[in-house]
Amino acid sequence: MSENPAASPLEAAVGGDMERATDAFAVLSNETRLAILLALWDAHDSVNPEDGISFSDLRERVGTTDSGQFNYHLEQLVGQFVRKVDDGYLLRRAGQKLVRTVIAGAGIEEPTLERTPIDVPCPYCGGQTAVLYDDEWLYHVCTECEGGFAGTNEQPDGYLSGAALDPAGFGDRSPEELWAAALSRGYQDMKTMLEGVCNECSGPVNLRLKVCEDHDEDGVCETCGRTPAALVILGCTVCKNYHASSPRSLVLHHPAVVAFYYERGVEVGYSHGEFEQIRRRDRLATRNEQRVVSADPPRVEVTVRHEGDELRVTMDEDAEVVAVEEH
Repeated sequence: MSENPAASPLEAAVGGDMERATDAFAVLSNETRLAILLALWDAHDSVNPEDGISFSDLRERVGTTDSGQFNYHLEQLVGQFVRKVDDGYLLRRAGQKLVRTVIAGAGIEEPTLERTPIDVPCPYCGGQTAVLYDDEWLYHVCTECEGGFAGTNEQPDGYLSGAALDPAGFGDRSPEELWAAALSRGYQDMKTMLEGVCNECSGPVNLRLKVCEDHDEDGVCETCGRTPAALVILGCTVCKNYHASSPRSLVLHHPAVVAFYYERGVEVGYSHGEFEQIRRRDRLATRNEQRVVSADPPRVEVTVRHEGDELRVTMDEDAEVVAVEEH
């Protein structure tokens, strides 16, 4: 029997500094302290971000009459979530992230959106697709075929893609605009992960190309549970955040592909969140063809086409582009 028992999930997450992590959660368990964080956020001036708010002004905004009690709760926040400056108090970055979570509504409110058709054809069968919202994710599904992946308890039937979307993302957006927002969010998250930085915690990211060695090209493969034979997994080594994408979509981030389209009058990046522009970029990705060159080691070739011109991009097991050929 081992003399050193396995670390608890909390110990594993914080590297043994359990007391600091526990204290951080305890600090947030008081209504007045949360009200202080929200008041500091409300007073934050993005034009002059280093301008603090005075003790008396902050207390008045929170609505606490007992100065001593208010000072006690404020001091509990200073250091971890609040910074004291010459002219008062400011939110530290950790405090800003916490307030953004509250404002985004993550884990607090849950909008509902049943399967709603949108004007985006299925990339596999050309049929009608729809969006639905569940557990803080917006899913894009096909209503006429199996989609790109086998439906599971986590993924709905006809699953094509999904992206995290906080409740605040709903706003006054139509179903098409929600799809565009989720796709744009996923696109930017993927770009950050591709550059080796986790979009959630800034930790380092591992990339791995997965290829099904016994792939069935007729619909969703029974071996791997997906329609594409190759998939890239991007996983954070710190917070366990991960994303998955097909190589044909990921190559849209590569400078050679961006330049290929730009030289032909097509902008891949600057979409500004508009539905038609996001849909155009999505069509570029689904129009690309990917071919498994080798299963061991994994290697995939993606062919990008535009008006008769071709660009072939080869990706290795680490999702690194190792060859680019224009035809």
